Amino acid sequence: MGYIKNKYLGNKKLTAVSLYVWFIFTSICVLSIVLHTYPVLEFGYFKIVVFLFPFLLMAGLYGYLVSMISFIICFLICILFKTEQAYTMSVYLIATFGYSIFSQYFWFKSKLKTFLASLFTTIVTTIMSVLCFVIVDRRSYTLNAFKEVPSYFLGTFLIVSAVSIILYVYLRFVPDRFKVYFPLAYGYTKEFQKNGYIRRYQRKTKVSIKITTIIILVELILSLSVASFVPVLFPDLKAMLINNIEAQDVNMEKISDEKLTAYIEASDFRMTNMAVSFDLKMCLLMLCVGVPMAAIANYYTKTKIGGPLGLMSDFMHSFVLTKDEDKLKVIRQITNIQIKTGDEMEVLADYAKSTLLEMADYIERYEKQQKLEAELEITKQASEAKSSFLSNMSHEIRTPINAIIGMNEMIIRECEDDQILEYANNAKSAGNSLLSLVNDILDFSKIEAGKMEILPVQYDLSSMINDLVNLIAARAEDKGLELEINVDSALPCHLIGDEIRLKQVVTNLLTNAVKYTESGKVALSVTYEKIDDKNINLHFEVSDTGIGIKEEDISKLYSPFERIEEIRNRTIEGTGLGMSIVRKLLALMDTKLIVESQYGTGSSFRFFVKQVVVSWDEIGNFKDKYKEFIATAQKYHQRFQAPNAEILVVDDTEMNLTVIKSLLKKTLVQVDTAVSGFETLEKVVEKKYDIIFLDHRMPEMDGVETFKRMKVLNGNKNKNTPVIALTANAVSGAKQEYQEIGFNDYLAKPVNTNELERMIEHYLPQEKIESVSIDHGEDFCTAADVGIPEDSFLKDLKEVDLNEAIINCGGPEVLENVVKDFLVSLDSKADAIEGYLNDGDIRNYTVFVHALKSSARLIGAMELSKMAAELEQEGNDGNLIALHQRTPELLEKYRSYKENLKAALEEESDEDKPEISEEELKRAFKDIKELAEAYNYDAIDYILSMLGDYKIPEDYKETFNKIKQCTVAVDRDGLLELL
Repeated sequence: MGYIKNKYLGNKKLTAVSLYVWFIFTSICVLSIVLHTYPVLEFGYFKIVVFLFPFLLMAGLYGYLVSMISFIICFLICILFKTEQAYTMSVYLIATFGYSIFSQYFWFKSKLKTFLASLFTTIVTTIMSVLCFVIVDRRSYTLNAFKEVPSYFLGTFLIVSAVSIILYVYLRFVPDRFKVYFPLAYGYTKEFQKNGYIRRYQRKTKVSIKITTIIILVELILSLSVASFVPVLFPDLKAMLINNIEAQDVNMEKISDEKLTAYIEASDFRMTNMAVSFDLKMCLLMLCVGVPMAAIANYYTKTKIGGPLGLMSDFMHSFVLTKDEDKLKVIRQITNIQIKTGDEMEVLADYAKSTLLEMADYIERYEKQQKLEAELEITKQASEAKSSFLSNMSHEIRTPINAIIGMNEMIIRECEDDQILEYANNAKSAGNSLLSLVNDILDFSKIEAGKMEILPVQYDLSSMINDLVNLIAARAEDKGLELEINVDSALPCHLIGDEIRLKQVVTNLLTNAVKYTESGKVALSVTYEKIDDKNINLHFEVSDTGIGIKEEDISKLYSPFERIEEIRNRTIEGTGLGMSIVRKLLALMDTKLIVESQYGTGSSFRFFVKQVVVSWDEIGNFKDKYKEFIATAQKYHQRFQAPNAEILVVDDTEMNLTVIKSLLKKTLVQVDTAVSGFETLEKVVEKKYDIIFLDHRMPEMDGVETFKRMKVLNGNKNKNTPVIALTANAVSGAKQEYQEIGFNDYLAKPVNTNELERMIEHYLPQEKIESVSIDHGEDFCTAADVGIPEDSFLKDLKEVDLNEAIINCGGPEVLENVVKDFLVSLDSKADAIEGYLNDGDIRNYTVFVHALKSSARLIGAMELSKMAAELEQEGNDGNLIALHQRTPELLEKYRSYKENLKAALEEESDEDKPEISEEELKRAFKDIKELAEAYNYDAIDYILSMLGDYKIPEDYKETFNKIKQCTVAVDRDGLLELL
């Protein structure tokens, strides 16, 4: 009621209208009491309590507090003008109070509850009417008195039902703007019902319930006690009666005053019908006073005692559940709690605020002291600050550099103009150099921050050496240097180690060798030393005929941001971080770099690293293999074709499924899809798949839970099928986490074509791979490379990175479908996010925001994707305050894409298409319904695609469009309801 009270007091128009209507209702009630001689009217068999109607209507619209105030006014008027009928006001009291409770708890939302409220009110009112107007008024205490119950019941039911019908229609169907004039009617508006935060704070607290219960019990006990007080007070009543007789000096013809007085003095109290009526009237009058007082006391305890205690209790509950690192933020929010009761409650709240704020200040002082003590022990503050800055900078720069290099690579692959190719190769060289510099800075800052980890994985040594040669060969050739590769042919081919960091170390050494060598050669030697049957020491050595290093400068070799002989080497690019990174990475791998150099002659860098042997198959003659690789290299195409292979892709976002199917189109792999964990469990029982890709974050049943259920599912044909996790959170150690759960591997989203094909090729049975590409190269595409059709709506989209979107989707055609899917499901998913937050369902809120992060990135809405990613993290951390503060901004941004993507909504002209007959269309709708019942969305997509080639009759266009919307949103219930 507090929120509603503030709403009315803050709006003078609402207050004036509400008071005016209340005054009219109260005046009608007062006039009914003053002007009417008897409160019961007879209409044939019906006996109706007059003017019960305005009391009930006022109770249903204003609630118990306001209606009880009106009742008190009417009761006082009745005592003044209709004293003998004052006890009959209890009939209005019980009906009004009970009816207001039903309305306050929203019983008039449904027909059944409305009927039950009417029935209960009628029964209670009938009992009170018969008690007041038949039993007490006529002093009739025989069974004949109950013969009039049906007539009172029917008359009362007519009035109560009429009021109930009016309230049901008004509260259920009248627009919200006409409901805000009445306190309880406002509770039936969408604004109130939608806001879970408000509804939680309108609840009754346990304290207010207990106090109200005690007050009501006290009033009942007092009312019942009146009957026992009458015999006690009877002598005083006699004395009062005698005094009145003596004072009036009445001339009695048949009996003298003395005899009458003696007769009264000799009489004793007897429980006659009149005495019973007297007792009942006293009880009813006590109720007429006690119940309104209890209602007012209840409102006071709820707002002045229970409410403040509830606020403090909620705050302390939130404080206890908050993570330790966020407790200070929560404590500071106690200042938002305003309690103004003017009593000990306010004092208690103020002391609690002061205590918590002082505690927060103490914690902050303690943390500052700890920070100062820690800073005293740090010897390289400036270096670490620089590392942090450069790390952030490198992250921001690397994204556009990757895009530039990727687009430039497409120019090199597809362009045939020699001049342009020369420019592109120059740009490629410069871009790779820049990327290398940025990566060095980023890696250095990671190592300094202790975030760099060594992650051992199985790798192919031959492939790694091949990559190293490819990386350095062009640079060596550009400088006219000889590149000598010496690889021990007896080296085991398959090892376990951190291939990425190992490659990074050797690449740094090779790059430095080329940079500081003006003539001669650069040599890479790879040998090994066997430790036991499972382990070897892998030996790398990089030597050059370059400028060499002075003996006194070798100690400076590992100093970050410092280069040896800066003046002499000023024309050589680099950050001075490479060797520092090499040293730290080798330290993480429990080894070190050995440097030998002769100034002016050349240098040698070597190290040993322990690796686990997977297979002792020899690497063979590497030089011959590399020459064969160079000779057979050709233009990139898909890695393989496997038309007999069947895979299952599971993702709750339809557009993600569309993208993956598109990326695999040229491989001819048969792709089956599912949109939930439940559908997945059905499919794995029906069919055997070669690979299953399973999204981690899904509502209701996530990927991990689905995976665990699959493993114990009876009849599962895929218990031994490789299962690969799909995740948008590709963090360090993710593969190990998923493998510990039982997954075979994981793939990061948005899905990279080459990585997807590489993974499928690895896990597919070899007999199903019919053809393999020659070079396994990567394929990049951009908006410029692909060539967006002139009539495509993609060029008219706003707030999207078109290049990023096309790369993520694999082409403009797929992107068009993905954008349409995104747009169709926008409203429902935005409402779902908002609804889950208001209901406090943080789990499903986080799942939907996670899906938005991926789908927004697919269409190139990068800022929206970033906002969703941040709120996903807040959801994972359980930070409710941040979610409530930042979600409105996210939803505003999300819904703005209805305007940004509206070009996709322009209907295609179907004038040239043949019109499908009504009979054929109905048959298609029937097929769609059957497929929806079977969860076969792929077949539904196929039917809708075929229908798209026809002109849909005008009478069915709206239904057809709704079917498409439900299909995109995977709304099976909506589909079945439509069809």
